[in-house]
Amino acid sequence: MAACADAIKYALAYKDFDISKYYPPYIDNSYKFVLYPSYWKYKVEGYRFQDQIKKRDYSNNVSIDDFEYFKQLLESSVCAICGDKFTVNNKPTLDRINNNMPHTKDNHEGFNPFVKKFIGKRIQAKIEGNKGLEQFCKITMNSSQGSDGMNTEKYTDIKILDKKEALKSHLSNTFMDEQQLSDNAYAVQMNPETCICKTPIQEAYFVLDNAKYHYVNFIYNFMHKAFDMSKLHFVEGDTDSAYWAVSGSADAGYQQQFNYVIKDKQFYDDNAKYYFPTLENDLLDEKKILGLAIENEGTEMIALAPKNYYIKIGEKEKIKLKGVNQKTTKISKQNIVDNINSGTITKATNMRLGQKNYIMLKIATQKNVITGIHTKAIVLKDQSCCPYIFGLKASDYIIDE
Repeated sequence: MAACADAIKYALAYKDFDISKYYPPYIDNSYKFVLYPSYWKYKVEGYRFQDQIKKRDYSNNVSIDDFEYFKQLLESSVCAICGDKFTVNNKPTLDRINNNMPHTKDNHEGFNPFVKKFIGKRIQAKIEGNKGLEQFCKITMNSSQGSDGMNTEKYTDIKILDKKEALKSHLSNTFMDEQQLSDNAYAVQMNPETCICKTPIQEAYFVLDNAKYHYVNFIYNFMHKAFDMSKLHFVEGDTDSAYWAVSGSADAGYQQQFNYVIKDKQFYDDNAKYYFPTLENDLLDEKKILGLAIENEGTEMIALAPKNYYIKIGEKEKIKLKGVNQKTTKISKQNIVDNINSGTITKATNMRLGQKNYIMLKIATQKNVITGIHTKAIVLKDQSCCPYIFGLKASDYIIDE
């Protein structure tokens, strides 16, 4: 499936695109948007209601008295995406800089209708069951993640039936299993005769390829030219993040970023603004398209695999183990060290409640939490790569010339 998707993804993505054709910008002929007191009052009440729901302090929120200020701001503002003046079809809304703070006067970046417009379209598409439009809106807002490439369709159908209907279901060739819930209620599991897969896998590959391109572009076209890579070591990374070990200055403390590993100062000064925030503590600057921000700096990190690591930030220690509930399972740094040094496997027990024959049971499931992992591919003599398989070496593969 992956090979087929890889072959057709670009053909489908650019099916209707003509590189030699001129695509003029969309012209909105609707009426110019004018901010009226009634509309502003409606927006102020809406912002306050949002902050109430999220339990944010709305005492300093924008108010009806700010009408003149925002009316003048609107007259001098344009859409952040298309650069045009606002119209009836392209209405403005306040876009907050820090989403953890309420709708205050100093916590907005002007008018930006783009996100609101596509969130509304996505919600409507979800209500109508239009998965294509829903996915389109998600990608347009740059919020498409790896899960969009997973098939989440359910291939079993569970129905709640009475005793008579449950007996009849046994005669169907799609019957799989049943479980009694009460005297006259049964959960019957049926195997549907047909299944649907709506996952656009070529689209998932396209999104992933774009992520990989920008990831690799930053490393090889910026880091390798600006930094002394002999003083940097790649620890682990994900689609949108990377962890680097930096050998900087021992006297500067651990919060020194890349300041002591720069080898080409002129190149760094000319290009750093395209990647890193240029204004200190400016959240808006950190959110620029294709920009990067340093989330944490620490003194120690041990990584078993992506999403599985130990990191020490100042005096705080953080352990990330995807799929493990650390509230019920205590994991320490020593567990990770023992696994690397001696292959020690750490197990955990997950507890859940389940009902069977009218009795509520406490079910314990044991699973491996920390095990050994191989993240390196086997490189053959023709420089092609094969996945690691226990017991096989590069010399065990035969290359068809």
